[in-house]
Amino acid sequence: MSADLRPQASKLTWTLRTYGWLLAACTLACAALPLFITPSTPMYQASSLVVARDLAVNERVLPRLAEAVFAAGAVEEALAAEATAEGEADDLIPARVSVVAPEDSIVVTVQARDPDPVVAARLADLAAAALVGELNRNGAGVGEFSVGAEAVVSTEPLDGIPQLAWTAVGAVAGVTLGFGMIALIAGARRPVVTASDVQQAAGVPLLGTVRLPPISRDEYPGPLGISGLVTVTRRLASVPSGRLLLVSAPSCDAVRQRLFVMVSVALAGLRPVRTHAPREVNEAIRQHRFGEEIARTSSRDSETADGLLLVDGGYPLVTLDPATIGAPVVAVARLGEPRRSLRALSADYRDAGLLGVVLVDVPSRLERAVTHRSWESSGQAPTAIGPAGDRSEPERT
Repeated sequence: MSADLRPQASKLTWTLRTYGWLLAACTLACAALPLFITPSTPMYQASSLVVARDLAVNERVLPRLAEAVFAAGAVEEALAAEATAEGEADDLIPARVSVVAPEDSIVVTVQARDPDPVVAARLADLAAAALVGELNRNGAGVGEFSVGAEAVVSTEPLDGIPQLAWTAVGAVAGVTLGFGMIALIAGARRPVVTASDVQQAAGVPLLGTVRLPPISRDEYPGPLGISGLVTVTRRLASVPSGRLLLVSAPSCDAVRQRLFVMVSVALAGLRPVRTHAPREVNEAIRQHRFGEEIARTSSRDSETADGLLLVDGGYPLVTLDPATIGAPVVAVARLGEPRRSLRALSADYRDAGLLGVVLVDVPSRLERAVTHRSWESSGQAPTAIGPAGDRSEPERT
């Protein structure tokens, strides 16, 4: 795939993965709709034959002659006058009663359709008799016509469009509607998915896209096996010693803190790292780095004052700390975040050390449910640390 097509493919993949449920819902709804709107009453057809006994004109003239006489109005009047003809004549011809006149033939077929097979046969006989009377009214110059065979009451209904065909048509319409709605939503949302989207919205580069594992919302995953984390870690490892602030929109606090834990643990293997974050976040970091038992006995005094200080910037006044002002900043956003939201987040830091943006791909509820069921059946699950307690004020480690 060429470089020009990769961003578009990424956007399409994210859009279908995020709004695939809408496409499925539209498809199923439209496929089921014909079951409720298509007529369920069977229709029966009966046919009477009109034969030219002594035709004085060319056989090729008969089809056009029969059709013209049938549509002239006399047949309609005859049908409308009968008690068996339900409704007006306009509703009978040609919707329920019609004539079939093949080329080079002396036989004309009068067909009638009705939910009642007896009524259908009666209408066909009445229409055939009326047509014979009108054709014979022209005299010996045309020919002599008679009813060759009266209609037989049908026992089998007509084969309409199969229900499966209606369902297929509805499904195609549903797919079209679903894609249209997805395109409309994506056009209005303008999701941030690619590096180009980040550059246009925030004016800084994309540092990487991290894929969270489908774990519970209150667990902190470790860095092992996390897709995209290596790229982010390499870029942050080159940041000069000092403070590094991770910020996000309030709606993305939980996602930012999970990334904070993973990045802190991963960077600790490359350089000295300290953290300034809530107690439960620091506890998760210590447990991932040292193990639960050592984490309980670890002391802050063992930490060096040099190296990188990671600051979780989602808490009151942390971004206004004099020691934090001027520190480099990394913005954290969900993959697919509306462009206007990322632009608003980065506006306060664009001229104050904003290094870049990290996008976090958060699994949907369906993905988490399916994955958890798979883990239960296989007995395998990624390492994750649960919360140590309620959200607390930031602490340093």
